[in-house]
Amino acid sequence: MNTLGDLASRRNNNFNLIRMLAATAVLISHSYPLAQGSTAVEPLSSWLGLSLGELAVITFFCVSGFFISLSRDRAPSNLDFFSARFLRIYPGLTLVLLLSVFLVGPIFTTLGTLEYFRSGAIYSYLSNNLMLFSMKFQLPGLFENNPWPGINGSLWTLIYEVTLYILVGGLGAFAFYGKGPRFAVFLLVYAIVYVAFKAMLANTELLNELHRAQFFFTWSLPFVLGMALYRYRQHVQHRFIWFLPLAALAGWAYQTPFFFECFVIAWTYLIFYLGFATNSFVDRYNQLGDYSYGVYIYAFPVQEILAHQVKGIGPISMMLVAFPIVLIAAMFSWHFIEKPAMARRHGFAAQLGASFSGLKAWAGMRKGTV
Repeated sequence: MNTLGDLASRRNNNFNLIRMLAATAVLISHSYPLAQGSTAVEPLSSWLGLSLGELAVITFFCVSGFFISLSRDRAPSNLDFFSARFLRIYPGLTLVLLLSVFLVGPIFTTLGTLEYFRSGAIYSYLSNNLMLFSMKFQLPGLFENNPWPGINGSLWTLIYEVTLYILVGGLGAFAFYGKGPRFAVFLLVYAIVYVAFKAMLANTELLNELHRAQFFFTWSLPFVLGMALYRYRQHVQHRFIWFLPLAALAGWAYQTPFFFECFVIAWTYLIFYLGFATNSFVDRYNQLGDYSYGVYIYAFPVQEILAHQVKGIGPISMMLVAFPIVLIAAMFSWHFIEKPAMARRHGFAAQLGASFSGLKAWAGMRKGTV
């Protein structure tokens, strides 16, 4: 019987397709509020308590937890690891931000061109979103009369993703993926802090103060589960029957305070079962490339443009019109931005290493002359 460890050592899997389906699910989910306003009911949310978009984000994070851990485990150093992570996110992100500010903004803003470019808000939009902290989702005079104003609300997940990359880098630096109980200690500490935090949330007076931390714990859970599946991959069997008791547990916990956690555990195992259940069709799909990140970062701006240009457009029409446009943008992003950038990760890491060594030597010389 294959374990996840056996299957992860092979190159063929279904995760490119799973990520693409998750990115498409975000587009579908966002079509409702972008077409009908923030009060629109998104798919799944009325009975599951999670929207289709949130289910997609859970999928992204659990898959990332596994494969980012694998990336750190195989990287020669944290410098190589973080160089690869930087090149996976920032080239594509930088382009979509520049296009939003210098192409979409001037065309669709209600402000005059000079007034728009004189606004400090467009430059803080660039700087804040590149730093990922205190992210901004609106540009001056842009789509203010749309049902759900903004320019790229999907980018909010990136700060949590990068924070979890830092966590993986820290654990990797201390060999948490090696032998011994150290990773189990990390899981125990995480579980204790998670439960303690959830108990704190019962005090509604603290909700506003703990909003950002609440988001972190919500989305770190599937990521940490993905990390755990990677760490113990040689002991986790790839069998659908393992999903059934987890699904039953989630069903039992439905409409209880523990439903989210039980559901995420079951969903995470299902994603990895499906991800490693390979077939020839999906193998051919994998040769096309990984368009999921491009779909994720371009869908929201395209949908906002449609909501602005086609007043009263419905959610279904928005999905059908937006998807092919977004797919073309994602294909361009992958083949001309993301993939070439990732191909330079080893050289980029070597250049950074040389720069750090040079700075260290210069600092040593300065210290010797003082």
